[in-house]
Amino acid sequence: MAEKRASWREEGALEGALIRSIFFLLLVASGAILALDLRSLVDKALEQNSEQTMRIVFQPPTRTDQERPYFPKALPVLPGSESPMMPGVPARPTPEMVAERMAFYKGDNASISAIGRIEPGTAGDFEKFLEQNGAEAKTIFFLSPGGSVSDAISIGKSIRKRGLNTEVAGKGYCASSCPLAFAGGVTRRAGKQALLGVHQIYAVPQGTETWHDGISAAQQISAQCEEYLVSMGIDPGAWIKAMQTPKERLHVFTPDELTSFKITAEPSASKA
Repeated sequence: MAEKRASWREEGALEGALIRSIFFLLLVASGAILALDLRSLVDKALEQNSEQTMRIVFQPPTRTDQERPYFPKALPVLPGSESPMMPGVPARPTPEMVAERMAFYKGDNASISAIGRIEPGTAGDFEKFLEQNGAEAKTIFFLSPGGSVSDAISIGKSIRKRGLNTEVAGKGYCASSCPLAFAGGVTRRAGKQALLGVHQIYAVPQGTETWHDGISAAQQISAQCEEYLVSMGIDPGAWIKAMQTPKERLHVFTPDELTSFKITAEPSASKA
């Protein structure tokens, strides 16, 4: 009888272990499915956001309220405001202008406006425009939702090499990769209530690449961005804010942050 009880206990222990193993496998599988579903939802949100061309209202950032939604083709404005007038542009820029590939306009007082998305090849467009219209240029005004990181960095390097200044007009908008181009200015100014925002780099896998490849690429690009910003004289803390902010959101800098991170700077504070 004692032997039977021991046998039953052993069988019960085996059954318990088997049930626990099955439960653990189900838990792991559920977690994997949940992760895939979550990634799918994020991808869909990004895709939907990327197609929305519209005017949206942003509240001014405060120290305790700085995150805003990111729409790659939208034009944010402050409550009761319109987009700012830009040098060389006869009317206020529209959301449609901001959603298109970046275009350049020659304005008065040695100014150039850069309006629209930074697409692959935009850096080349910028160089061609400067060759034809930039002999007397001194300041580049940005109004852009960002786009290509590599092109933004190339634009910023070109601006610094030429000794040009950069500016975001009062109540203007410069987001995502746009601040990278803005960082090239020897003097960098942001008008009253200008909206400058950053977020994480998001590399979408191409062809046979895996999501791991995409993450690796994003990390490499992020390191390049930080190195570039430091070389332009900007505090690394600015990029930390970017890395802490999801791709579908923006960390909008307060005026104090623009100054403390040296995003805005006069010549004496900029690194030539």
